[in-house]
Amino acid sequence: MTASRAFRHSNLVAQATRDRVLVAATELSYVPNLLARGLVQNCTATVGVVVLELANPFFIPMVSAIESIVSKRGLLVITGESGRDEGKERQYVEQFQQFRVGGIIVSPTSSRLDHLAAVRASGTPVVVMARQWEHGDYVATDDAMGGRLVAEHLLRRGHRRIGLVRREDPSHDPVRDRVLGFRRTLAAAEIKVPDEWDIRVPGSQIAHGVEAVERLLLASERPSAIFVTSDRMALGVVNRLLEQGIRVPEDVVVIGYDDIPYAACARVPLTTVAIPVHLLGEISAGILLSRLDGAARAEPSRVLLSPELVIRASCP
Repeated sequence: MTASRAFRHSNLVAQATRDRVLVAATELSYVPNLLARGLVQNCTATVGVVVLELANPFFIPMVSAIESIVSKRGLLVITGESGRDEGKERQYVEQFQQFRVGGIIVSPTSSRLDHLAAVRASGTPVVVMARQWEHGDYVATDDAMGGRLVAEHLLRRGHRRIGLVRREDPSHDPVRDRVLGFRRTLAAAEIKVPDEWDIRVPGSQIAHGVEAVERLLLASERPSAIFVTSDRMALGVVNRLLEQGIRVPEDVVVIGYDDIPYAACARVPLTTVAIPVHLLGEISAGILLSRLDGAARAEPSRVLLSPELVIRASCP
C-alpha cells in the first residue's frame, strides 16, 4: 500500500519514504501496472479533456495548464477536439467513460449538458471549463462584464456610431453574454447598434471577419467603432479594412475579445478583452483533483473569473 501511494504521489506518504520507494523501483526496473490498478480502483490514472479546437490559440494555454497540474499527481491527460460538434463531444465523453478515466474536463459546444450530468451522477467527476453549468462544477469568465468593459471604453473615447460583429450561434452562451453586457451599457447611454451594423457570421475564423467587413461596407454609412466578439475575427476585420484603404484606428477603431497571442503582434496591435485562459485550466484541474481526493459533492464549485481590457493601437 505504501509503494502504491508513493507512485500516486499521495500526501499520506512522507517525502523520504517516497524517495526510497522510487529508488528501489529504479533499481528493480519496476513500472506500475496502471491497467491492474484500474481494475482494483475501477478507474485508470487518466483525465479526459475535451476542447472545441486544438488549433485555436485560445485553448492551448488551458490544456497546458491542466497537463501541468495533473501530471504532478502522476495522472495522464488524454485530450480530444470536438470541433464544435456536439455529437463528437458526446462521443468523446462516452469513450472516456468506457476507458474508465478518473475524471473529465470539458469545454462544451452548447448549454445542453445532460450527458455531463449523467456522467457526474455515475460517480465520475466532471468539470465544465469556459462555460457556466447550473448543476455542476465550472470555471468560467464573466463575459457580460467583458462586454461592458468594451462599451465603457468606446464611450469614454467619444464613440457613438458603434458596430458589432459576432458569431451567429444562439447556443454559445459566452458570446451571448458579451453582447448582452455590451448592449446594456450602450443602452444606458441611450445608444443603439443599428441593424445594418449588427453583423452576424457563421463562424469565428479570420475569413468571417473579412466577410463581416464586406457587409459593413454595404451600409449607408460607416461606424466609427467596431466590437468583434473574438480576436480571430477581429484580425480579419482589421486586415480587410486596411486593404480597403480604411485606416485603423484613425478612421475606424476595432476591439476584439480573448487576447490570443497573435493579438499583440498584428499589423495593428489589437485592443481586446483578455481572458485568464491559463488560470481557467489551472482552477479546473484543481477542482477535478479535489473531487478525485473525495471532496464532498453537495455543493458544486462555481468560479467566475474577471476579464481585463488590454488597450493597444487598434483602439487607444
